[in-house]
Amino acid sequence: MSDLRDARLALIPTLAERAVSGHIGRTALMKYMYFLQTVRSVPLGYRFTLYSYGPFDADVLADLASAEMLSGVEAKPVLYPGGYGYEIRPSTKAKWLKERASKFLKKYRSDLRWVTNEFGDYTSAQLELVSTIVYVDREAASEKEKIELQELARRVSEVKPHFSNARILTYAQRLLDNRLLRAVKRR
Repeated sequence: MSDLRDARLALIPTLAERAVSGHIGRTALMKYMYFLQTVRSVPLGYRFTLYSYGPFDADVLADLASAEMLSGVEAKPVLYPGGYGYEIRPSTKAKWLKERASKFLKKYRSDLRWVTNEFGDYTSAQLELVSTIVYVDREAASEKEKIELQELARRVSEVKPHFSNARILTYAQRLLDNRLLRAVKRR
């Protein structure tokens, strides 16, 4: 395996271990990888695009499948009220996967701590919303736009109409307060 592939696979059990519950879901895994790469500049090589539930890259799920095949994690489907999800937990060879990328994990230890501390208690819906806000912000920033918070909320609402404007603004303001947005004009 390549160093990048080793690093990506090692992140999966590491993030699951860092969760208070000892497991994470697929949405959390996807969004944590997005935040690590996009907000913290951890070089993961993913190509995220906006999808139904926010930023998505099928390679994250392919890496999860590989980590499962290597017994680094176990991902079990779980029924929840109103649907189902997955619980991703470290498995028998998690330590082996992490040892293969120990330098990478050590180098980005503070970023891993940051992502789980910042977003570890968010629900799937909250992660969907917050990651979409960051995605829309980064799109504007890539065009060298400076926009008002209300404009960011309007753009997010266009792609996520099931979230109220007030809810979008609340989370966008939180991100702005934490200096995680680039295109929004600060007052």
